[in-house]
Amino acid sequence: MSIGGLSRARLGRMHNVMASYVERGDVPGVVTLISRRGETHVDAIGAKAFGDGDQIRHDTIFRVSSLTKPIVAAATMILVEECKVRLDEPVDRLLPELADRKVLKRIDGPLDDTVLQTGLSQCATC
Repeated sequence: MSIGGLSRARLGRMHNVMASYVERGDVPGVVTLISRRGETHVDAIGAKAFGDGDQIRHDTIFRVSSLTKPIVAAATMILVEECKVRLDEPVDRLLPELADRKVLKRIDGPLDDTVLQTGLSQCATC
């Protein structure tokens, strides 16, 4: 059922989700890397560029134009793993200046037809 702390079923689901981005044409290719308890799993799907027959590999070199997003994403996932934050948690506690956000009642509604955004459901595991 698992590979050193990695669930085969969950790895399969992750592969299917990532493959769907490639199949829909959202991205030409994607490489995912998961590491847990000393075990590492790498999955490469798709091509290096749209219309390019050159397949992406686990050691393909990528150009990263900004490191802020990947660093913040990795730090956030560490906090999620430690149950310090939830992915569905409103940002109000961490960024009080964004508290009491108003959102449109309907996407096609007038800009002054707003409601106060409410929090999302609680995480069952944290």
